[in-house]
Amino acid sequence: MKKSILILGAFIGLLATSCGKMLVVTPPNAIYDEQIQGILNGSDESKKQLVLNSLASPFVKYFNHWGTPMPGGVLAPMTYCYQGIEQARSLQGNDMVFGLNKNNVNDLAGTSYYEGTAQYTNEDSEANKAHWFGYAYAINQANLLLGYMTKEAASKSETTADGRIRGLCIRAYSYMCLAEEYCQPYMNAGETATGLSLYTVYDPGQTPVAPSSLGATWNFIITDLEEAAQLADKKSDANKFTVGYKELEDFDAGVVNFLLARAYLLTGQYAKVITACNKIIGSGKYSFIKNENYGCNPTGAAIENSATKYLPQNNAFTALKKNPETILGYIHESSYNPKTADALCCAQTRLQNPFGAYSSGGSTVRIDNRLYDKIAANDIRKNAFYPESFNFTFNASTTPAEVPSYAAMKYGAGVGIKDGGEEESDQSLVDHQEFCKFRLSEVYLMKAEAEANGGGGDAKTTLNELLAARTVGATALTCANYPSMSGLSDIEMVRLQWRIEMWGENGREYFNNKRWNINIDRSSSTNHWAKALATKWENMTLDIPKEEKQNNEYYK
Repeated sequence: MKKSILILGAFIGLLATSCGKMLVVTPPNAIYDEQIQGILNGSDESKKQLVLNSLASPFVKYFNHWGTPMPGGVLAPMTYCYQGIEQARSLQGNDMVFGLNKNNVNDLAGTSYYEGTAQYTNEDSEANKAHWFGYAYAINQANLLLGYMTKEAASKSETTADGRIRGLCIRAYSYMCLAEEYCQPYMNAGETATGLSLYTVYDPGQTPVAPSSLGATWNFIITDLEEAAQLADKKSDANKFTVGYKELEDFDAGVVNFLLARAYLLTGQYAKVITACNKIIGSGKYSFIKNENYGCNPTGAAIENSATKYLPQNNAFTALKKNPETILGYIHESSYNPKTADALCCAQTRLQNPFGAYSSGGSTVRIDNRLYDKIAANDIRKNAFYPESFNFTFNASTTPAEVPSYAAMKYGAGVGIKDGGEEESDQSLVDHQEFCKFRLSEVYLMKAEAEANGGGGDAKTTLNELLAARTVGATALTCANYPSMSGLSDIEMVRLQWRIEMWGENGREYFNNKRWNINIDRSSSTNHWAKALATKWENMTLDIPKEEKQNNEYYK
């Protein structure tokens, strides 16, 4: 019997089983493998584009995983999409404070993660299961795509090469996320430690695969990305980078080299980190966020005036047209950007907006005072947090509510965005914002960290470029004059700037703590209320979910 795959019609269903046994395919309106392969190996580019549109174009959603099935449970609001998973990780770190106290937060917004009561690492945890099977589903779909977008087909057509880049990137990214969550850090555990089961073909009936070594796992990830980089260079040379929000679903050389740089960084290949970062920086297609667009920048008494809208169109973290750093992002019109009331409980742009729906319930996220005090007075990033408490009248309320001190203004917006970028007139739609996934500043931080670890170049020089872009006033901030960096080593400077620049983004603090051997310790904070949380970096690794163990005897 010919094996068929659905490319139109009903959506492919998800079963919570192993990587190799996750899909049920229903084939109405289907065409056969042989027909697809014939098109992709033929000469009609218009037909190839139709196949690409059906199979490969939606793959950008797997960087956020919104709009695809994920298991849930009592912690489902934090597992609907990757924004939710990453937000949960931020709440589990040192640098993010959650609300005023336990009696003044919305539990669905992540209280259990923040105070350490969420059972997220256990093999039978619903949250754990959602993380595993979300990434596994994307890997399965990538293998399905790569079965058609073969090396041979990609060598004959730019269209097919585009599809192969998408499959390689998503497979590598998903395995990278699994490795960060479910494996010990490579630089701590070494290449012989246990890695992941590596699946390279789509076959619902395939025999389970034994876990590879950690070294083999990371080599698999990097091999995928290096092939994607070669294809991207042919498809679009380094001088033709496109910014993510301009071509939302474009898997360009910027995205590929960003992923490569991170994979190299996590495996200690520091010279290669610098090369990948320099390709992005040297393209000339990205520039730093302007000071006036770094957060909503509220000042003075106006912040207590609920009529002040703090337009999202002026904030680089809520409107990508104001974010020239964007390498990959999701505009408002994107069907992969959550913006409905139920889904946005997992989005950074909802949970981190002090003027949004969750803040009205007391769930304002704040910066730990210990980190705030390390930000220089003439650093624009200090304005991304408001040191004093204030009252604000939220939508559908006539009584002002308190927004606590150190509230994050990084994602601040008083109204929402309509399709096309126009301002929403209805404050109840305040959570309709845009979302940046990968951006230029992280590239500079990866490069500086690689340089500080001996990869070549000078970490201070790289950091000085970032600091100059964040300076308020005529005298540029540098490693030499940044007050809290006095006496620090190069790597300590880099780590501090990671915390300041990437605060609240992609769970970076948590994952960096894990690979840097830094424990969670809030005991000396004045504004953390869940001070008892004290997680050791060794305990930040998740167990393989029970359902996966049941279907793969090698994980038992």
